Amino acid sequence: MFKNKYKVLWADLDANWHLANFSYLKYSTDARMSFFDSIGLTKENLLKKALGPVVFYEHIYYYKEILLGDEFYVSVEIDGYSEDKRFGKLIQNFYKGKINMARIEILFALMDVKERKLSKFPDDQFEKIKEYPKTKSFKIITKNDTRIEGKLPENL
Repeated sequence: MFKNKYKVLWADLDANWHLANFSYLKYSTDARMSFFDSIGLTKENLLKKALGPVVFYEHIYYYKEILLGDEFYVSVEIDGYSEDKRFGKLIQNFYKGKINMARIEILFALMDVKERKLSKFPDDQFEKIKEYPKTKSFKIITKNDTRIEGKLPENL
């Protein structure tokens, strides 16, 4: 399991004196990008291939408060990917010691930043994702898994 360690700063707090919603997303993003770096999807590699990560959704589940000064770590685990190399799903857990404080489920892909459409993962990095340890809930993602039933745009 990939993980990064952090410490709660003043700027991370909300009005209730615990880790703010935006801070969970900030630390989740930092850990996720560090994971991508570890498998070769570095900033330089993404720029060279004109690719950028895109998130379709982030579902946050809060279990316990994380407070000022607390040290915690954020894990990154593979929860799914599509066989066509277009989609990935991650589970990121926030732990204080061995206690699971929060969880974020993320559906993501890579986008060709010039064409402005979804791209496939580069073969080398996709192979590393396939070899990486999986969650207990891991599954191969189909197109139907990329949308949540009833959650469609409602144009005016």
